[in-house]
Amino acid sequence: MGLYRTIQKTHIMKKYNFSQFTVKSVMLALALTGFTKIYAQEEKHEFSMYAGGVFSSIYYDLEGGQVDHEHGVQLGLKYSYFLNDNWSIGLGGEYQTYNSNARFDFASASYNAVDFENDSFEFRYNMTSYRENQKLHYVNIPVTVQFETGDGITDFYIAIGAKAGFAIKGEYETTIENVSTSGYYPQYNAELFGPTFMGFGTFSGVRPGKQDLETKIAWSGTLESGVKQYVGDHNSCYIGLFLDYGFNSIADSKEENVVNYPADEMPVNLKYNSVINSSYTKDVRLIAYGIKLRYAFF
Repeated sequence: MGLYRTIQKTHIMKKYNFSQFTVKSVMLALALTGFTKIYAQEEKHEFSMYAGGVFSSIYYDLEGGQVDHEHGVQLGLKYSYFLNDNWSIGLGGEYQTYNSNARFDFASASYNAVDFENDSFEFRYNMTSYRENQKLHYVNIPVTVQFETGDGITDFYIAIGAKAGFAIKGEYETTIENVSTSGYYPQYNAELFGPTFMGFGTFSGVRPGKQDLETKIAWSGTLESGVKQYVGDHNSCYIGLFLDYGFNSIADSKEENVVNYPADEMPVNLKYNSVINSSYTKDVRLIAYGIKLRYAFF
């Protein structure tokens, strides 16, 4: 009997020790599983790089014509400071391109001008099949506030903020099938349709080439929302949808004519300006939207 009790007691002690070891192992595994998330939540600084697209255009109303919006690209860097597990403040820098095309089947205008002999007249012009391609390159400085659920390895997030955009390069290229010009001199009650060295006549296949496009600082609001996925202890990936909407008109001037008659030249070489800086357009804004991918480390 004594030997039986000893064997039974030993068996119970082994079973107890195994159970205790199992419980400790489970608790340790749970602790290690949560450590990554807890460690990540304790981090205050996050650095990230991102790319966004596909739609990025110059939006405006074009009187008598149409605007085709093209694709653009967004590349950026961002620093975020976490106030707690859910809220963070971000500051970044990004490169953004904007592309649009303007076109008229027919357009005409007139305005007062002065010729090389200082005689005043009314300059008149008609255009057919007008096409203008516009490209802008901006550096944007976004400031955002972000909220994320912070409840697992996969979080949902939403970010909202504002951007200041600074133009680093702008250009436009114009092609016109035909331009017909004339000069009406009211003091003589005469309209001249020539000679061409005075800038009067019909000009076909007009291609002035690429020219600089001046624009103002762009102020925009930005909104982004999507999913944040933790990858390892110090990395995460974001995928979401974004919208950048311009608050102000970026047109540098609204007093230029599309076909400009120079008063100090002979022979006259007509100048062709962008429709963005003409009276044909209203509310010239920068708008970008699409998908944004972001890789972060902390």
